[in-house]
Amino acid sequence: MTIPQSPQMQRLVEQLQQDPALLEHLPSMSREAVQAALKGQSVYEIAASQGMSEAAVWDLLSNAARVATGQGIAQSTETGGFGSDTDPGVTGGYGATGFGDIGNEGPEPITEEPEEK
Repeated sequence: MTIPQSPQMQRLVEQLQQDPALLEHLPSMSREAVQAALKGQSVYEIAASQGMSEAAVWDLLSNAARVATGQGIAQSTETGGFGSDTDPGVTGGYGATGFGDIGNEGPEPITEEPEEK
């Protein structure tokens, strides 16, 4: 099922169509998203099939459209919401949860010297 395109998506598709050679220069994931947009898929459908957020798809398509029309790429940063991994470190801020370990702990270090033979 294809969802009708919004006016914003229609403008992006029109801009993407201005440079047919654009697809040759895109990485595979970006190329697949742009091809899907050109085939009429919605941002939601592209996000679901690519395993991306809708915001990431909008950014990807917007940047591809800017390149297709000769403009520069706009940088944006997507941040996580509640429950996101915001702590640095090897475990990523996850540890004991109160429901048992979640299985991301590394092996116990060996602190003994090996025996000589």
